[in-house]
Amino acid sequence: MQLSAIDFAYYQISLDPIRGKIPKDEEEEIIKGSINCGIAEADKLKEKYGDLTVAEIAKELGIEIEYHKEQSALDFVYFGLFESPNKIFIYDNNIEKAVLLLKELRIKNFNVEFKDIVLAHELFHFIDEHDSSLYTNTRTINLWSLGKFYTHKSKLICTGEIAAMSFAKRLLNLDFDPNILDYIFLAAFDLEKAAQLYQRIMNCKHIMKGDFNHE
Repeated sequence: MQLSAIDFAYYQISLDPIRGKIPKDEEEEIIKGSINCGIAEADKLKEKYGDLTVAEIAKELGIEIEYHKEQSALDFVYFGLFESPNKIFIYDNNIEKAVLLLKELRIKNFNVEFKDIVLAHELFHFIDEHDSSLYTNTRTINLWSLGKFYTHKSKLICTGEIAAMSFAKRLLNLDFDPNILDYIFLAAFDLEKAAQLYQRIMNCKHIMKGDFNHE
């Protein structure tokens, strides 16, 4: 599956509620800014907390972590969820199904607990919630205007999702792109939908422009 973080980032942009308002010539900057935001926040925690685990860091930040067997809503399966102001839910059974799938396929390339990646992803959403100065909160898109008098702007959803995965990769020192978990988790429940996800991501890939140097 030859997909990069940039491919997944373009896919996240395609999912944004206001994707139709995002100028094409701003997409690269949005992706790069979001990825760098995640890296910067991870580096801050690594410098402050050293070798603490992601769960220990969350505890230091006053986050309550609740582990539940599983949770789903309509057509969406949850693996982790941040609830403001300081609670993160981790759904063990849902994650374990993905782990079992990899065992069945004899794939042993992942030397990290998937629940730690999920926790790190949600940890970024906690940080994002409590720091209005982050790029993910300050990057806006113009929706409409009243001449020179007023311009209505909106934040993006995709910036936080892109940054959260970049954050998880940096914080956990992963040697693979954690975005692949979106595909693995979905495949554990529905192979057909996972194939559809892969195709949607590939369909977004053709709009890539150049390379990023963000590490």
